[in-house]
Amino acid sequence: MAVRDALVPARLASPARSPVPRYRLLGMLGSAVIALGGLLSGVTPLGEIAIDLPLLHDLRASTTLSVFVVYVGLALLLLAWWRVGVTVRAANGPTLRELMVTAAWWAMPFALITPIFSGDVHSYLAQGAMTMAGLDAYRVGPSALGGPLTVNVPDIWQHTPAPYGPIFLWLAAAVTALTDSGVWAGVIGMRALALLGVGLLAWSVPRLAGLCGVRPVAALWLGVLNPLVLLHLIADAHNEAVMLGLMCVGLLLALRRRPAIGIVVITLAALVKAPAAMAIAFVVPIWARHLAGRRRRLRAAQRTVVVTVVTGLAAAAATRSGFGWARALDTPTHAHTWMSVTTDAGWAAGTLLHRLSGLTVEHTVRAFWLGGLVVAAAVSLILWRRAARIGPVTALGLCLAVVVLAGPVVHPWYLLWALVPLAAAARGAALRRAMAIGSVVLVLVVLPGGVEPGLPAFLGAALGSSAVLVAAAGRPGRRRGPGRRNRPTGTHATAVPG
Repeated sequence: MAVRDALVPARLASPARSPVPRYRLLGMLGSAVIALGGLLSGVTPLGEIAIDLPLLHDLRASTTLSVFVVYVGLALLLLAWWRVGVTVRAANGPTLRELMVTAAWWAMPFALITPIFSGDVHSYLAQGAMTMAGLDAYRVGPSALGGPLTVNVPDIWQHTPAPYGPIFLWLAAAVTALTDSGVWAGVIGMRALALLGVGLLAWSVPRLAGLCGVRPVAALWLGVLNPLVLLHLIADAHNEAVMLGLMCVGLLLALRRRPAIGIVVITLAALVKAPAAMAIAFVVPIWARHLAGRRRRLRAAQRTVVVTVVTGLAAAAATRSGFGWARALDTPTHAHTWMSVTTDAGWAAGTLLHRLSGLTVEHTVRAFWLGGLVVAAAVSLILWRRAARIGPVTALGLCLAVVVLAGPVVHPWYLLWALVPLAAAARGAALRRAMAIGSVVLVLVVLPGGVEPGLPAFLGAALGSSAVLVAAAGRPGRRRGPGRRNRPTGTHATAVPG
């Protein structure tokens, strides 16, 4: 009896059990439901990986039902992510290891599925196969290849050249070679490549955060565990995963007094996808800090140019691709996206001017695109000049945000160009909360790729997300007994993660 009484105070004084495992299960359930919904309303596969079971065919016929399933999963995943973010703020919050395990659990249901929101991975495979076959992917589109790998490439991209760098085409070619040009195996191979990129992010983002004065767990939660990363970089296997992974590793090397190696890695990232090239400019103030004497920034800029040029020439020679990719950088503008401010404003102004003066809408839209690029260039120059005061990684993130928002094409995963470096370096609470809230909005505004926008799809999205939120809001709280301690400050489920 005395022994039992002696143990009671110790039991009461023990730390509260972490809620992260519970949220981990909730998020994994959300991912699994999204994967199931992807079979109903995701990108519809054709050819080798066609999934045409009678039951699925009948369920796909109801757009509202199929989108409802996806949005139930999205809401569950977002709810779990938000609640994990609240625990990150607590003094006894989760460790980096716990968050990485959580990320692995949440990503697992996406490992073997077909794409849900975008079929770009099929274009990657076709361009990789073209490279293997000796076709110039910077001059002709996938239609020149033909065969099973082009069946799932959208019509709009069948005749357009690849806007990606030679390093990415070389990687895509390696995937198609290893998978023997199989469609299903190729999708899994491209997803493995994306997982490698996200793995680089998981390794580098917390370390970048430590050097930039940000809590590593907060950076990992916002920049890697983010549902935007899970859905668009892993599930849809976008090449931003490799680009961002290499870019962040390069920035980390530069901050660790290895700027030359860092520029080599960032240049390789830019040869995956061009936006990473902006990070090269922001290595200049980092390198300048490590130099002595006068005109440090000028000397750092000169060395940066030399390393970048040598790396680019070496990559071009190794891949035998040349620099034809620079001519194809405007390929994404063939698809007009409603999220682009310059495109929307240009279309509205162009429609009005066409009625008043007969000026074509396309010319007005392109004028707005040019104006947006000029504004982005001016803001980027200001941020670069102030990088030493703002912080080079933060300045880079803000610069990329301006470039995306003022650009002619905006997809939700493009915002990750800015969000990832800002998650690692931005210390302002208001900015971090805005990014967290913006991530939730961006996840919810993108419909699955297999349905047409319209009332049935919007109804399914509204019903699916509201059902989860209503259930979560109506869940009765646990009663506190007289001996139960209060929760630590900042762990209430409705708080806004910082």
